[in-house]
Amino acid sequence: MTDAEVRDYFQDLYRLGSDTSASLEEKIEQAITIGRDRLDVDYGVLSHTGSGDYEVIGSTIQSGQYAAGSTHDLETTWCRHVVSDDETLVISDAGDSPYSDDIARDVTGLQCYVGASIVVDGDTYGTLCFSGDEPRPSAFGAEEKQFVELLTQWIGHEIERERHYRALDAQNERLNEFAGVLAHDLRNPLTGARGYTELAAESVSGPESDYLQTALDSLDRMETLITETLTLAKEGADVGEREPVQLSSVARVAWETVSPTTATLEISNDRTVQADRSRLRQLFENLFRNVEEHCDAGVVVTVEGTQDGFAVEDTGPGLPEEIAESLFGGAYGKGRRGLGLLIVERVASGHGWNGSVESDKTRTRFEFSGVGVVTDPPRPAD
Repeated sequence: MTDAEVRDYFQDLYRLGSDTSASLEEKIEQAITIGRDRLDVDYGVLSHTGSGDYEVIGSTIQSGQYAAGSTHDLETTWCRHVVSDDETLVISDAGDSPYSDDIARDVTGLQCYVGASIVVDGDTYGTLCFSGDEPRPSAFGAEEKQFVELLTQWIGHEIERERHYRALDAQNERLNEFAGVLAHDLRNPLTGARGYTELAAESVSGPESDYLQTALDSLDRMETLITETLTLAKEGADVGEREPVQLSSVARVAWETVSPTTATLEISNDRTVQADRSRLRQLFENLFRNVEEHCDAGVVVTVEGTQDGFAVEDTGPGLPEEIAESLFGGAYGKGRRGLGLLIVERVASGHGWNGSVESDKTRTRFEFSGVGVVTDPPRPAD
């Protein structure tokens, strides 16, 4: 094989790996067709053998035996050697080889064969093989064997990735369903508890009234936690359609919603960014709520436009070190972040923004970069 032919083999592999738009079925079809053509043999077949049978998943054979969707006895195929020995099998001329009396030669009629195993998540999924009805004029070379092995590795990675995506989709669907049921089941008794507590509060005064107000505040906090949990479960992935929004308008709406009694809001270097308005408002609300719950009176919160995004900074007293280190890529279990900061992370990652936090005893600064900054006129505030 010439150097140019070797380069062509690996250019084929590169093109296969670069096609991110094709489905798994299309990628398999491309791989077995390219392999068949490059090796200049009659057939290319991808099989699944995990159940003990020889199930044809993809094939260049359009009809009849060994077409896609057909199932055969694994013990009558050349591929059984690949599965049992876990090694690539290369046969250029079956009649002039140690396999001249092999049952696969009689049953399949194939006189040349090269095949390797496909491994998915550490287990043998099946095989990728290329074969012909006649002996090959020239023996399969080392580069051709390596080409087949690299094809099987690539296909194994693609099948593995597809499995993981499907498992993740199913898990997210179950999570969404669970979150909805949980929220419904929690809100029903919560509504009853709030109603009876409000009724009792109307008939008492003095310390008892204060106690009941504390209970109502706790019930309100439970409602917030339920809402935030649903947000994480149902809206934790990519955000919706982005549009030009003005930082100051969204930040002020969020500020009025949270109404922090211990802080004041300032806007610095206002700008318009590309974002999902509702999700950006959630980000601001959760950062402002964090200030309301954890900062002392007199704190100043500044929303500031930066060169490629924006920042939210307060004047203290700062996040605990373990929480700051757990944000934006840190381990969730390292610090008790709470749902609010987790939502902030999800909104940023859903937009594709980069988030960072700096905190000491005098300030906490959340900065978001990689944000599309635009000059288009913003929509009016909500």
